[in-house]
Amino acid sequence: MTSTSFMRLSCLVAMGGLWCSLSAGAGELVYTPVNPTFGGNPANASGLLANAQAQNDFKAPSTSKTALEKFTAQLESAVLSRLTSTAVSSIFDADGKLLEGNTVTAGNYVIAITKDATGNLVMNTTDKTTGATTVIVVGNTE
Repeated sequence: MTSTSFMRLSCLVAMGGLWCSLSAGAGELVYTPVNPTFGGNPANASGLLANAQAQNDFKAPSTSKTALEKFTAQLESAVLSRLTSTAVSSIFDADGKLLEGNTVTAGNYVIAITKDATGNLVMNTTDKTTGATTVIVVGNTE
């Protein structure tokens, strides 16, 4: 076989291969989802889950409390409950009407109850030990 005929033969083979690849690639493109939630193959689920878990670096904060922390929280809750019931019983009369201008002392706290010029209820709470003050304004009560 001469080199010219070899080149012709190889050119024909190359053109035939090109023709086959062009005719084979002329089909329609179809999207197939990977995730089984969106219609993909269910066999992909475990692999996708494993990848997601490997990438997840979130660590949940520890919520366990010691016995002393639980006791302290319960004690604080009980004290606040007592303060609340003492303050509420001193703020209202027997008919449930608000006693304006009343000052309530509950433990280390002094609670002054007044109304401002617009009719808002103003509760001024002062800690006698630290002097810290908290003001609570409740919208017009009339």
